[in-house]
Amino acid sequence: MEERKEAEDNWLTYFRSIKNVCPWSYESYKKGRIYITEFTPNKVNRTELEWSCIWYDAVVYLTDMSVDELDEFVEERNRKQNSCEYLWSHPEFTKGGNRQTSRPIIIQQDRAFLTELRGKNRGSQKKKKKSY
Repeated sequence: MEERKEAEDNWLTYFRSIKNVCPWSYESYKKGRIYITEFTPNKVNRTELEWSCIWYDAVVYLTDMSVDELDEFVEERNRKQNSCEYLWSHPEFTKGGNRQTSRPIIIQQDRAFLTELRGKNRGSQKKKKKSY
């Protein structure tokens, strides 16, 4: 039970740390709308095929892949289909701000919804700039 609480605290800390680049993930996690599970290629493919039935905002797959393996897997999935968008994080790779996860992960999200959220976020940033 204590190990589960620690894992939840770690995820809460992670999603809080990326609020400036992914502002909706923290609230989604707090609402239980991010599913965290162990990675298998079959699980990713099955979830991708059934994406329209998924009620989560994102699925996070825990894996032991290297940075290169993650990058290759995510690039291939993003190229071969258009229902989901894939991102990744690895403890040995940081791209601005040391906000990487404590273990390698693949993040699967709805591509259309993510595009819509990004558009809304850009619009609110433009409005802020105009008000100065």
